[in-house]
Amino acid sequence: MRLLQFNFLVLFTLCVFQNAKAGSIDDGFKALDQFNYFEAKKQFEKSIKSNESAANYGLAVIYFRKDNPFHQLDSAYNRIVRSEKTYGLMKDKQKEFLKKYNFDYAAIALLRKEISTGLYLLVLKHPTEEAYDSYQKKNDWADEKFKAIYSRDSIGYQKAKTANSSAGFDLFLKKYPESTFQKEALNNYYRLQYIENTDGKTVSSYLGFEKQFPSNPYVADAQDQVYHMSTKGSRVQDFKVFIKTYPKNRNVENAWRKLYQLYMSDYSLERLDKFQKEFPDYPYTSELKKDRELGMQEIIPFKKEGQFGWMDLNGKISIPAQYSTVGFFKEGLAWAEKSGKYGFVNKANEVVIPFKFSSCNDFDKGRAIVELDTLFGIIDRSGAYIIEPQYKDIGQFSEGLIYAVKDSMYGYFDGLGFPRIPEQYEEAFSFSGGMAKVTYKGLEGYIDEFGSFKVKPLYESINLFGDSAIVIEGDESVKIANFQGDELKTIPIEDIGSLVSDRALVISEDKIGYVSKNGQTAIPATFDYFTNAKSEGEFVGNYAKVSKANKFGIIDRFGKTIVPFTYSKLGGVSSLISFEKAGKWGFIDLQNKLLIAPTYEAAESFKSGLGVVQLLTLKGGINAKGEIIIPIEHTTVKPLDDSHFIVSLGAFYGIYTNKGKLVVPLEYSNIRKVQDNFYILTRGTELHYFYVPENKLIKPIFE
Repeated sequence: MRLLQFNFLVLFTLCVFQNAKAGSIDDGFKALDQFNYFEAKKQFEKSIKSNESAANYGLAVIYFRKDNPFHQLDSAYNRIVRSEKTYGLMKDKQKEFLKKYNFDYAAIALLRKEISTGLYLLVLKHPTEEAYDSYQKKNDWADEKFKAIYSRDSIGYQKAKTANSSAGFDLFLKKYPESTFQKEALNNYYRLQYIENTDGKTVSSYLGFEKQFPSNPYVADAQDQVYHMSTKGSRVQDFKVFIKTYPKNRNVENAWRKLYQLYMSDYSLERLDKFQKEFPDYPYTSELKKDRELGMQEIIPFKKEGQFGWMDLNGKISIPAQYSTVGFFKEGLAWAEKSGKYGFVNKANEVVIPFKFSSCNDFDKGRAIVELDTLFGIIDRSGAYIIEPQYKDIGQFSEGLIYAVKDSMYGYFDGLGFPRIPEQYEEAFSFSGGMAKVTYKGLEGYIDEFGSFKVKPLYESINLFGDSAIVIEGDESVKIANFQGDELKTIPIEDIGSLVSDRALVISEDKIGYVSKNGQTAIPATFDYFTNAKSEGEFVGNYAKVSKANKFGIIDRFGKTIVPFTYSKLGGVSSLISFEKAGKWGFIDLQNKLLIAPTYEAAESFKSGLGVVQLLTLKGGINAKGEIIIPIEHTTVKPLDDSHFIVSLGAFYGIYTNKGKLVVPLEYSNIRKVQDNFYILTRGTELHYFYVPENKLIKPIFE
């Protein structure tokens, strides 16, 4: 009986205890609904042990809300985390009972997100890398987690950039290996690692870097630097030593081709023989054999039915007409146009460089200028870019340098495509005599091959005068100065001609005189100005044509009269000089000796061995004895070169030698020089050639 009473007592006590627990949590939620935060907090704290998840949730609500004195987000965070962790320990009956207060796992998750949002807003008030990192670690469920990670990484990355060291980026990458900035940080890490370990910028520093950091992508640049530094002299010997010393360098193939290009500067068979003997280990022997076979051929362009091909010097077709336009072969290659694009072919009509350019120039010493999509660059004989086609304007190589403009400023490159002088000039010109004129900040000056100013940019318009002075052009006057800008003592100058035989014609107060290359007066300005004086009054050798009192004569370099001022009209200085007397023209020599009596309506001083003369309205050519060499039956007669004259009769042109042989009949509408030793002759749609060395007319032979 006593045992039964004891069991009843225990059961009664347990029921009272359970009802007390339910009452506390129930009272807490009721108080919370009534915004009685003190009572709610009291009840929830009493219920922690009996219903940990629900009680912590209630406390989290209180700490989260701002309408009570207990608001504290960190406490709200701690409570909601404990609520979420213990929710799974609750009995199903408890969960079901508390649903009436809208308490379930979804409510916990929602409140947890809201608390995290509140904490994120606090971080935004004091944003630091550590604050963002702590937040994202503690709030894995938060909507703002990835914003926090990005912000953390952004701050960390900026710190690494500010430190600007490989160690800084290495630390960042180790801390945040999956960062959005990982790729950029890694690039910077490699770049700075390269810079820090090659600070000396010596061959040994680049070699050391390659050995120490073989996986760094800048190893390629290190190899390029070794190549550039080892071959900066652009000599055959430089490339030879490079190939032998650095056989594993990625530029060895290019070095071999560069060596060959430099060695074959004149591209002759004799030179090719010498190359093979000197470099028996050259790896591209098949190319040498082909170059030898093709180099022995001499072929020139021809035209047929609007298309172009090449023929030999006998007119036999070598490559059929199949291109829109073509060029002459230079260094074994010729440009050709096909379907609006330009490329290069060899003498076997094999495409060596594909048809992809908008325009191109002939090869010169292994290089050719090309245009691609309105931008210019330079290629070598293999088609590889020496200078990428990214320049709006590009010059011609002169003294080993070439100017180019990429955006708005000009700079200079050397023959291997390496930038020699930075892009910093508004205008640039080719080098001559070791200097080039440039425009810098709106003013003109002269630089040397290293970009140092030989003549400072202080002038609106200047030109070289000899090798140690400049001509400064103003609105109304001209001054001669040394390279430092010190004006050289001379007469007032209004205009100045070119320096020839250490004499330059100057115009001073409507008079003509001459100055020497040092700017000193060589011949006083006592001669009259006459039409075209700047060109016709220039010295030819040691003599110049001048005028006094409306008469012409000839003086020497010291101003001494050689031919007296007795001629109203006088031709240019020559071995035989034309003159007019009583309306007729004849010839004198430099001693003023009459050699050919004045019998012609017009005459020109001797050039290319003949004097051009006119009787009535027709022209011809005579020799020093007055003998007619070119019949006086032409509309025009003009020197073509040292031994040939172009003549015309009406609209038709032909060619005579200065010995009187007609080598090209008068049946062509146009004659012009296109190559050394070649003149192109146009007749209707046909193109023929005159080959100077053999006085030979070349026509294509069509079968």
